[in-house]
Parts: sequence; C-alpha cells; structure tokens
Amino acid sequence: MDNKLYKTMEFLKTIFLLNTIWLLMCIPILTIFPAITAMFAVLREWKTQGDIRVLSAYSRFFKENFKQGLFVGVIWLVFTSLLLGDLIIINQLNSNIKYVLFSFFFLLTIIYLFVTIMIFPVMAHFRVSWQGAIKNAFLLSIANLHHTILSLLIVVATIVLCFYFPGATLVSFSMAAFLINALVSRGFRQVTETDTGKHTAEVSLGKLHTSAGRF
Repeated sequence: MDNKLYKTMEFLKTIFLLNTIWLLMCIPILTIFPAITAMFAVLREWKTQGDIRVLSAYSRFFKENFKQGLFVGVIWLVFTSLLLGDLIIINQLNSNIKYVLFSFFFLLTIIYLFVTIMIFPVMAHFRVSWQGAIKNAFLLSIANLHHTILSLLIVVATIVLCFYFPGATLVSFSMAAFLINALVSRGFRQVTETDTGKHTAEVSLGKLHTSAGRF
C-alpha cells in the first residue's frame, strides 16, 4: 500500500512539475509550439525510462525542438488566421455557393484539427523535417482515427474543466498530454516498422519508419 501511495505521489509530482514548466515556457506565446513538443518528448522519455528529471529533460527537448517548433508554430498561426478569415467572409455571402464553400472549409477544418492534435507527438517521437511532421501527422491521424477523436475529446474536456475550475490548470494540461501520448504511442506502434539502422523517419506507402531508440 505504501509503495502504491509513493508511486501515486511521484506521478502527481511529475505531472505538476511538468505542467508548471510548460505554463512558464508558454508565456512568450510564440514558444507555445516548441513548449508543447518538449512536453510530449518528456512524456515519451518518461514512458520508456520510467524515471526522469523533468527540468533537465524538458530544457534539453525544448532546445532540440525550438527551431522546428517555432517555424511550425508560425505556419499554424498564419493558416489559422487565413482559415478564420475565410470562414468570416463566407458567412457574409448571400448566394448558394456559401453552403458549398462552408462544406469545403468544414472538411478543411476537420483535417486541420486532426493534424494539430497529432503533430506534437509526431515531432516528439520522430526526427523529421517540418514538411514530414505535417505529412506524418495527417497520415497517422487517419490511420489511428479512433485515437485522434479520443485525443480531441480529451482536449475539449480539459478546456471545459479549466473554464469551470481554474485551479485545474495546475495539472490538467500535462495530464491531458499524458493521456494523449499514451493513446498515440500505442497507435504509432501499430502502424510503424522500426529500422534500428536508421536515424531518420519518413512515411512511405503508409508505413512510418521510426528513428532508432524512439520507442
């Protein structure tokens, strides 16, 4: 019983510390993408090693993923602005083409959400270019559709929880990332073939080859 209590306390301490570090690193706003990627990378290492020094691991992964995460974050900011702008313009149209365009942009929004929910674990688990990260995120989100939908529900539930109980922000984001990482890691193993002789990852004919030691 004492051992279970100790493990539970260690788990909560790690979740709280990771959540706190992540919140601090998100303050500059532009660092949100590398901050989220670093959080998923810490969770991946924690899952594989069982024990981890959160601060040093987070700092290392944040530096490793900073350039790519920042670049992808800028792309996402631009795309999000264009998507919202187009939807506002379409909503002001009076012709029947309005509904056709809404259908198209609704589908585009679904794809956008799928890629968004998957791109952070992809950048954390695989060494790929930013183009490869986006491509892999899309393919893996489709290949693991049930995991993608569950992950989206976790994000929505987290947002609702934090809205009604602001104190939950102390642990809810890292806990949500922990649950999402557990889901997508399982999905990654089901659709990937590991090549231990390579240190890059790319999608080929629906098969994602992982870099050595990632899982």
